[in-house]
Amino acid sequence: MFTRSLNRFLCLSLFVLSTHSAFAESLTTAESDELIKEDVAATQVLATVCPKIMGKNAIFEKKAQQLSESYLKNMSVKNMTLAQLAQDTEYQAILAAAQADAIEVGQDEQKSVCGEMLEIES
Repeated sequence: MFTRSLNRFLCLSLFVLSTHSAFAESLTTAESDELIKEDVAATQVLATVCPKIMGKNAIFEKKAQQLSESYLKNMSVKNMTLAQLAQDTEYQAILAAAQADAIEVGQDEQKSVCGEMLEIES
């Protein structure tokens, strides 16, 4: 499985979010769904890591939720929820890899990524 640092993961996630429709024609459904699962996993990891670094932040929580929901809208399975995705074995493996990557990233980089997440326009 391809893993990336948390910062790169978030940057790529934001890039995919903003350009998803431009690349949709060149990806298979399975490839597109896998990218979306990676994006959701990255967001969910940040949703658990960032409050430990920044403290509880309602704005951050709202943005993380909105970002996850916006990714899920692009899944091939329509009306996919986070709870449903959490039951997917491929997603579980992707999430575990993202969690392992987050452990390897230093706290300064994590803090930076968390700050970037707050700057995302809703």
